[in-house]
Amino acid sequence: MLQRDTGHVTCEAVAGKAMTARGASPPASASLPPPTSSRWEDVPDTMEHTLLSPTCPSAPHLHPSAPSSSIGSPSPAALPPPLVPPSNPLFLSIDASSVTTVRACILDHQLCVVWTEQVLVDTDLPEYGTRQGVYTQGDVVTCPSEARLHALDLLLEKLARDCPDPTLLSRVVAVSGAGQPHTLHYLSHDFPDLLDVLAKTPHARISSVLTAADAFSLAHPATTGDSSAAPQVRELELHFGTRGTFDETDGSAPPVVSVAQRIERGREALARRTGSRPTVRSGAAQLLRVVQTDMNLQGENGPGVSGMDRTGRVVLEGGLLASVFLGRYAPVDAADAGSTGLFDPVRGEWDEDLLGFVDSGGTEGETAMTSGQKLGTLLGEVELDGGVELGKISPYFVQRFGFAPNCIVAPFSGADPSAFLAYPLKHSSAQRDALVSLSAVAETDTLAVPLARFVPSPERSVVCHPAKGWWDGGRNPASGKADGREWGHGLEDGEATPDYVAFISSHDAGIGRTLSRDMYANGEWDVFAHLSAIVPHGGTIGLDDKCYSLFYPHGEATSAQGLLRFANGARVPEFADRKVNPRLLVESQAMSLRVRLGHIYRALLPEDGPSLTALRKHDPVGFPSGSPSCSPTRLVLVGEAAQNPALASIFSSMLHSPAFLPLAGGLNSDASGQSSCSGGTAGQGTIGGRQKASASALGAGYKAAWACARASQGEQISFETFLSRALDAQAVELDDPLLPEQTAASGGKAAYSLAGALHSSGETTPSRPGTSASTSVSGLSLPRLGGQSVAAHAAQQHQRRSGAAATHASHGRGMSGSLSSADGSAQGYDGVKGTGEGATGRSEEELAPDPPGLTLVAVPDEDLGRYYDSMLPEFVRLERAALKGLV
Repeated sequence: MLQRDTGHVTCEAVAGKAMTARGASPPASASLPPPTSSRWEDVPDTMEHTLLSPTCPSAPHLHPSAPSSSIGSPSPAALPPPLVPPSNPLFLSIDASSVTTVRACILDHQLCVVWTEQVLVDTDLPEYGTRQGVYTQGDVVTCPSEARLHALDLLLEKLARDCPDPTLLSRVVAVSGAGQPHTLHYLSHDFPDLLDVLAKTPHARISSVLTAADAFSLAHPATTGDSSAAPQVRELELHFGTRGTFDETDGSAPPVVSVAQRIERGREALARRTGSRPTVRSGAAQLLRVVQTDMNLQGENGPGVSGMDRTGRVVLEGGLLASVFLGRYAPVDAADAGSTGLFDPVRGEWDEDLLGFVDSGGTEGETAMTSGQKLGTLLGEVELDGGVELGKISPYFVQRFGFAPNCIVAPFSGADPSAFLAYPLKHSSAQRDALVSLSAVAETDTLAVPLARFVPSPERSVVCHPAKGWWDGGRNPASGKADGREWGHGLEDGEATPDYVAFISSHDAGIGRTLSRDMYANGEWDVFAHLSAIVPHGGTIGLDDKCYSLFYPHGEATSAQGLLRFANGARVPEFADRKVNPRLLVESQAMSLRVRLGHIYRALLPEDGPSLTALRKHDPVGFPSGSPSCSPTRLVLVGEAAQNPALASIFSSMLHSPAFLPLAGGLNSDASGQSSCSGGTAGQGTIGGRQKASASALGAGYKAAWACARASQGEQISFETFLSRALDAQAVELDDPLLPEQTAASGGKAAYSLAGALHSSGETTPSRPGTSASTSVSGLSLPRLGGQSVAAHAAQQHQRRSGAAATHASHGRGMSGSLSSADGSAQGYDGVKGTGEGATGRSEEELAPDPPGLTLVAVPDEDLGRYYDSMLPEFVRLERAALKGLV
């Protein structure tokens, strides 16, 4: 019997559920009313007046029902009334990219954030006993799969209860999301049957049906922080390094090579196969570890049913969430599949040799060359179209939370691919955008750039574009192979969506910054930012004898683990001036990304170009660092640490690019003067009492809106074009704050509205404050909660473009750049406002207006950038020596 007030299921209901999963009939007491209609056309005309109103909760079963009778349990609560198509469609994104927090973000039809919610795993789910969302035992870091589903259930319950608009979830027309990177969940054979049970049990929590014992063959899988698979990484590298050597000799005996050479060749071979080298957190290494552990347990305990034999499907976290929303197995997103290290992004299918090697437990010989068909079946099919409609939402969410029955589910992806979609990056030869995600504690810094062609290397990860339509760029969705047409053939430069995205990662970079903050900045981010601003570049005023600080948290450097400090070309235990540590660490992290990004741009240049002909043959950096063709033209900063002014200035000068923050999610309202890397003091991570939307949540929400536009109208519009039009429409509104009122007076039709691209009726109902009688919370767009009003932002933009006021961002002064203050005036780190021409040599009039959807926060100091270029050769030498254990 069901207890609606707690959301849990009693023993009788559990028994009925298990019987249903095995084909038996559940007890009569567990029977439920039939589900409501799943089509708008089936709604009777007499029910059209039963719209959800402010006095009618969207999920009535979440509230106590009528008193129970004297005979037995309370009668089942009434299901939500039938719904009609919403006039103001909304889009929901689930951001489960962090182990500590699961967030939700809701966008309106103009792609403005209207509401956010979050669940803290440790605080809101104390029954699981996690710490920072995980269980840690040495190098083994795991998370309970059931807790992730419990957090999803609680998150949706908070949305239904806490939002001032009770019709919020009923107007959601598309859902997408982002899951933890590299985290694999092992689903049991009963998982599909349990999803059917869940659809017929709308009064139960998700985690009470999809339990750890019944739904998962491995209850606590390794998460992204796990580093216990180092031996498996070595096996993969050695095996494919040896295979490459054997293949090159045409079947003859392989030449004698050292282990280090085999490892290096293995990394290069795997990068060519899968777009990336294996790491301790990659799916290939983690899956190989599970298979080997399973084999060892069978050898100790004798023959029996192994853990892998109990597994019906292996999914990434994005696939787990998508499957729950669909009520059936969801296909794997192509960009997400690329993060496993088992997927060939060029052919668009799983690599059979890798699957065979992993499925055999790393066995050498013929067994390692099997097809890997069994493991391929466990991983499932891959969906190459990033904006396809996977299906309608499960009836469970319609009946329990009041979702619309025709709400579609778009592909879910990983954290990095979703964050990449937070802004439409340009990829032409004249405009090269790069996105840098600066992480919080225990997360990874990532630099992402779109790629027109496949350029693999062990120092980066190349995956399929996460939002590429099947018609765009000549990819055949049936086979995943190119149709013979070269990219861009018949198209203008940058017109087609690129096939690939390159990610450059600095694992756990946030841990290094937090450690430096605690050791040298009294545990305060404000002090960290101040020290990073006043210390000269390289830690010294002179041109030579620069200092470097490298951080390796997981023993990548064989000689040491942790902070490695170098002064005068040699390793030192500590710097003479301890306060230089914060800036040196940030500089070294930026240099690492700079070098690897330069290698990408160098690979895209023609070999006979003027930039490469002037490059020395054995240049240690490997690319012309002073050439504009090896630097991005624009830098978009996202992530919690992106609001640190010191980091924004250093990365801007290091990459020779102006740095911008997205306006969406409220990141612009306190961008300047914000010294918090990971939330900082209370209130710095919120606007109007609501949590800011993360880049992953925004990207997933944009993908949901794009998928909805394609499904409703069948228009073949690229994601970049779709999102660019939305940002242009938002910019029009910000420039003319009277436009919404004028739109309301004209009947609700406006050129800036995106509703015509989102629902077939073409009618729009404005959702701005004072323009609509609807109970929509669309007017509570987060950039306006506690931040600048529309009129204030428009006035500031007018002042900037007219040149009557100070620029949005000042020029470099002395040793570092500067950021804009909240009123749009130029302000240095010392708080002194400045005008005129600075060290960059650029006058105020040369600063163009902000691009749509972005706000300028830092401009590069050209002199400082040249100093950093001169430091790159020594940095490369020290980094290589550290990784080889020579220091």
